[in-house]
Amino acid sequence: MSGARVAVVEEFTPAQVEALQRALPDGATVLTDALGSGTIGQADYLVLREEGIDDSRLAALSSLRGVVTIESGGAAVSGEICESMGAWTEAVTSPGPTSVAEHAVMLILALFKRLPTAHRRLMDGVVVDGMEPFVTDQLNYSYNWVGLDLFEAVLGKTVGLVGVGQIGRVAAKLLVAFGVDVVYYKRNRFTPEEEQELGVRYLPFDELLAESHCVSLHNKFTPETEKMMGAREFGLMPEGSFFVNTARGRLVDEDALIEALHSGHLAGAALDVFWWEPILPDSPLRDTPNLLMTPHTAGTPAGDNVALELGSAGRVIRRRNGATT
Repeated sequence: MSGARVAVVEEFTPAQVEALQRALPDGATVLTDALGSGTIGQADYLVLREEGIDDSRLAALSSLRGVVTIESGGAAVSGEICESMGAWTEAVTSPGPTSVAEHAVMLILALFKRLPTAHRRLMDGVVVDGMEPFVTDQLNYSYNWVGLDLFEAVLGKTVGLVGVGQIGRVAAKLLVAFGVDVVYYKRNRFTPEEEQELGVRYLPFDELLAESHCVSLHNKFTPETEKMMGAREFGLMPEGSFFVNTARGRLVDEDALIEALHSGHLAGAALDVFWWEPILPDSPLRDTPNLLMTPHTAGTPAGDNVALELGSAGRVIRRRNGATT
């Protein structure tokens, strides 16, 4: 790998370029602004995020050995041309969608475990049945001393994902690993092969709502999807079910959600996104029971994402080079 030249064709900050450089072995050179400076012809490897390379320019790169694309940016190259040149291609995922999916799954787990209630009762000093403190060991301990009526595992539960793009795919994989029955709804259904690979099954929207112990939103906001979760939709969900939104606030009729929580129809909900951000000082969400809220922090910061993406790209190049020499 010594002396390898790695070209980037778009502008990155010095810290982001440094993250790529650190992931490469000693002796590798990062060619910045490779198109503008004309150094792209020297490249052994390309790292592309948003800017692609047209077919004629790609075919002219006589020393090219591999191309890494970063999925979140959407850049692409012709796999056929790369293959004809003997160059490999590989895509790396962004930590951004993964972070949001992790956050959604965290909120789902927290709701099933009744984490908000458990934490509040513990901090308020609730102790039931006259339990007295004592030093615990492997066999002797105080179980559920705050007196939670119900807390559950997600194993075997049905979780419905609405909208399954990059974030929803990661969420599905994480939930399947927990032994969850994952159902999904999206406008363009997966192929049977894709469903089998992800371990999910399709349901029409209303059926998904009716069968899910928890519903999690992962689709985009458009004028057509505004308030897609309203009184009718919450009413279709089973008594005692949960709702999570880490997508966009305006997908949800917040008044209808508040009513579903106050009535007890929903056992709990968790929101990372809202109509007003920050939420208004007098927002009724602040006084809604069994509602867990985070301040739109599901996704990692964009600048950090790019540095992590470039670091991942550098590690792909390191691994690929080691596998071919």
